[in-house]
Amino acid sequence: MKEKLAALAERRQKLIDKAASQRVVLAHSMQPLRRPLVIADRSLEVIRYFKKYPVLMAGVSTLTGVLISRLHVARFSALLQTSWSVFRLVRDIRESIRKD
Repeated sequence: MKEKLAALAERRQKLIDKAASQRVVLAHSMQPLRRPLVIADRSLEVIRYFKKYPVLMAGVSTLTGVLISRLHVARFSALLQTSWSVFRLVRDIRESIRKD
């Protein structure tokens, strides 16, 4: 019986070691995909937020159309980056208020 338990313990340890090495390989393989996945995740957050507030989506779409027609692309890009930062800041503040 002890031999059987020892064999099982040895097999268990081998499986644990194999799983650990597979996790390391998987982590290295996923590294190039990390940035695209983060972008996709953030995009989904924005879509979910706008689905929750459709009037806001209409306003942002209208404002975007007006700004694109009036501003140059480079200035609009800078404005869009600033807007995104403000959006994230407001979202984080709202979440922290809800937690308190």
